[in-house]
Amino acid sequence: MILIIYLYSRWRNADTIVANAIIPKKKRKVNSTTLLRGFTRVFMTAGEMSCVGDHHTMLASDDVLPPPGDIQVLLLTLDSVSLSWSSPQGLTGPQTFRVTWGCDGETSSTRVKGGHHLEISSLQPGEKYQFNVATEGEDGSQSRCVSASLSTVVPPRDFKIDHLEETSFTLHWSKAEGMGKVPQHFFISNCIPGTDPLAAITDDCHKTFSNLQPGTEYTVSVATVLSNGEQSEPVSTTICTIHFQWWKRPSGVAAVCVLLAVIIGLWVSYERDKLNTRLRYYEKPCLNEWWKFGTSCYYVSSTRDSAGDGQQQCRAMGGELVVINSREEQIFIHGLKKNVCIGAYTNDGIWEWLVNTAFKPTYWMEGEPSNLNDEVACIEISQTASDPLKSWKVVKCTSNYWVCEKPFTP
Repeated sequence: MILIIYLYSRWRNADTIVANAIIPKKKRKVNSTTLLRGFTRVFMTAGEMSCVGDHHTMLASDDVLPPPGDIQVLLLTLDSVSLSWSSPQGLTGPQTFRVTWGCDGETSSTRVKGGHHLEISSLQPGEKYQFNVATEGEDGSQSRCVSASLSTVVPPRDFKIDHLEETSFTLHWSKAEGMGKVPQHFFISNCIPGTDPLAAITDDCHKTFSNLQPGTEYTVSVATVLSNGEQSEPVSTTICTIHFQWWKRPSGVAAVCVLLAVIIGLWVSYERDKLNTRLRYYEKPCLNEWWKFGTSCYYVSSTRDSAGDGQQQCRAMGGELVVINSREEQIFIHGLKKNVCIGAYTNDGIWEWLVNTAFKPTYWMEGEPSNLNDEVACIEISQTASDPLKSWKVVKCTSNYWVCEKPFTP
């Protein structure tokens, strides 16, 4: 018995001696430690912690997990979102990620194993959500989070044209399903193809356009805008005003009126059929998977490519990587709800458009443009920016979604 007590005492003293011998004195100021019997002690500093809701996990300075790549939004609907992210730098093989999201103080969380994407449903329409993704180790430790803020905003629906005249018409629409009680207004633009658009904002679900030119085509776009500035994709339609109808003018000769009545009936029928045909044709004026805005059609890639490959694919479809020429076009591209690269690059540190036009105006985020150590850099319109007019971000040109632009041809 005396021998056993003696050996136990020596064993405990060895623990203390070894542990204290290998721990530098300045590292005693830590939040928590784990003593590995008789051999080592693991340190976790307050500056190295990850976030999962309100829970924080401390990590060793030599064992910090690398975070995943930036969050990409693949699809956004009224009550769901599909997110993706890239693998953490330096890690290979299957990884596990902790995804959290919240709105108005309510937070949810889930674990994703072996994948880099997640579809989240049952969201509240018209609300702003914060999404966080962190790499999770086998022991439950986590990297720092990458984050993105999104709002579930969808465009208006059920376009209807009323009171179509020579110089005016009224356009009606409905609020998106499920957003009837959400405070919102609508951003409206209209133009003749080839001219600058005129913009307006209204709280109503209708807009009357007047002082128009007879027999002229007008493109009208409407987007939902929430009180926090978040904006949906615009929905566009093309409308043609009625040609000048001379037979509607009063005449003092009854016989002529009777004769003209027959002609009018035939002519009106012809014009109505022609107008209906035009409206059906211009309801979606661009090809499938292309979006119309102003005098151009826009295509958003579904795969990631380098800037060079993206430009080649754009040219193969008759377009170029998009060049931002106006405030309205910038708002429209940001409203596509996807992190996309545009047709700009650096030349000896100077930013230029691929089509060799003046590089203005610009819409940089706070702190941008950043320096990527002389690497080839591109500009991404980031969905993490709350202000669409301050959403340009410098990124590498190696793997990105991109937007093509080409002129609209009826």
